[in-house]
Formats: sequence, structure tokens, C-alpha cells
Amino acid sequence: MPVLLNSAGKPEPPTAVVARLRAIHAGLHLRFVDMTGEHWAVCLAWGPEDRRWQEVQESRVDPDRAYDIVGYLPLTCSLDEAPAYLERMFRQYPKDEVRNMADNVLAFNAAPAAAALETAVAEVLDMPDPSATAPKRRGRPKKTL
Repeated sequence: MPVLLNSAGKPEPPTAVVARLRAIHAGLHLRFVDMTGEHWAVCLAWGPEDRRWQEVQESRVDPDRAYDIVGYLPLTCSLDEAPAYLERMFRQYPKDEVRNMADNVLAFNAAPAAAALETAVAEVLDMPDPSATAPKRRGRPKKTL
């Protein structure tokens, strides 16, 4: 996946991956952190009940840093590769809230497969005789030019 740079020369997160993260949890986002080199930091914004907000209110912590890094994605990670990375990192992160996100990733990825299965079953059930097989042709196959 090509990496786009903003006006400051920093990589911009891929919108498709960001949308998938937001679908899993509203507090998830990607950040390019210079120290990570070739990786995106997958960040989870602190929730409103998090005690660390007091440090922000007391100006001891910058509000732009009110997040936890829960894992990393390669800079060139495609949308197809992202779910495997996300599920693994969510399962390994110590907070239950983050580990439960792995179940959301599985559900998000299972939805298209479940819809395809439901469509296939409906097509079979709509056939006049689902157990019938296609008629067999006899003779030589027709030649095509």
C-alpha cells in the first residue's frame, strides 16, 4: 500500500485502516511516531473515566498525548493484513477492554463470510430440487476457435 505524506513530510494513516479501527472502537486511531521507524502506533484514547485525565487538567500531561499505544502495524500494512495484526496485539495487551476488541475484529471479519454463506444457502433452498445434479453431456466436447 503506498504511503502518503502530509505537508510536514510525515506519513498519513491509510483511511481504510482508520475506518476499520473506528468500527472496532471509537477511541482507536493510528499515529506515526518517529521512534517506531517503519510502523504505525495503534493508539487507544483514554476514556472519560480514566484517572489520568486529572494529570491533563493539572497540565502535567499534554492533551494530545492522552492515549495508550496498544500495538504497532507496519507502515505499508494493507487492509487485508491489518486484521491479523490487530487481533494478535489486542489479545496480548493486558487491559481487558483491549483484549475484548479482538472479538470485535473477529465479528467484523466474520460478517461478510456469514452473509455469503446465508446467500449460498438461500440459493440452494430456492432451487426446485437442491439434490439434483447438472445433466451430463455425452460425446466429444465442442471445439472452440
